[in-house]
This record gives sequence, structure tokens and C-alpha cells, in this order.
Amino acid sequence: MWKRRDRDLPAGEKTAGSADLERYLLNLLSRGILPTAKVREKLAARGASPEEAEDLVLRFSDAGYLDDGAYAVLFADSHHDWGPLRLKDELRRRGVAPSFIREALSDVDEEARAAVLAEEWSAGGLEGKKIVGRLLRRGFSFSVCRKVAERACEGEG
Repeated sequence: MWKRRDRDLPAGEKTAGSADLERYLLNLLSRGILPTAKVREKLAARGASPEEAEDLVLRFSDAGYLDDGAYAVLFADSHHDWGPLRLKDELRRRGVAPSFIREALSDVDEEARAAVLAEEWSAGGLEGKKIVGRLLRRGFSFSVCRKVAERACEGEG
């Protein structure tokens, strides 16, 4: 059975060696890409000092393992049913720098994303007002919501 070494130490003497933290970080990143703010948070929870955490973040960033710009782009691309407002809020909440957020959202075609959802919902029998409400809750701007909802519901009457 696996036994964690740090459980055997008294509470005040728990240590987080640099090699242990590095292995921990490699294990985290093997599961998927993370923003640097989340990495700092997880390292601190693991017992790393702010200096140790920053050192690891810099080393892993230089090696290409951590990249907030790539994280923001991948996040925006994988949430195709979210509008730019919701994407921006969520990336900001996850600690991604505003410059990376702007860059990732520059490629987002808000109207095309909203139109796909509006057409799908309209085909399912949803009325225009409800489509607008759903789109607004998903982070699309009001003007885009109205435009795509009107277009999707044109043939109804």
C-alpha cells in the first residue's frame, strides 16, 4: 500500500522538497494544461513557499510546460457554446492575464457561435425571446443575441 511520507512527520515539520514539488507539478501537468495562477495555488497548498512556487513556475514556463496564452486559446476553443463575455469572466476568474484573454478572444466569432445555438434552439421549437435569454446567459452581447434570434425565427409565424 502506498504511504505518504509527510503524514509521518509532526504537523509543524512537514516539508516539501524541491524535487517532490517538481514531481508533483509534472504529475499535475501530465493530466492537462493549467493556468499559472492555478499552479501557484496548488503548489502553495502542497507546502511550497511563494519563492519556491515562483521558481518552479518560471522554470516550467521557460521549458514550455506552462503557457497562459495557449491555455486561454484552448479554453476559448473548447467552450464553443459560450460567448465572449462569459469566456472573459471565466478566464479572468482562473487568473489569466488580460493580454492573453484579449488575444484568445480576438479569434472568437461571436455571431457565428450564437447563430449555431439559435438555429438549433429554433429548430427545437424555442421562441425568439427565450433564445435571446439563453444566449445572454451564455455570455453573448445583446445586439448579437437579437440579430441571430430574429434570423433563426424568421420562418415562424
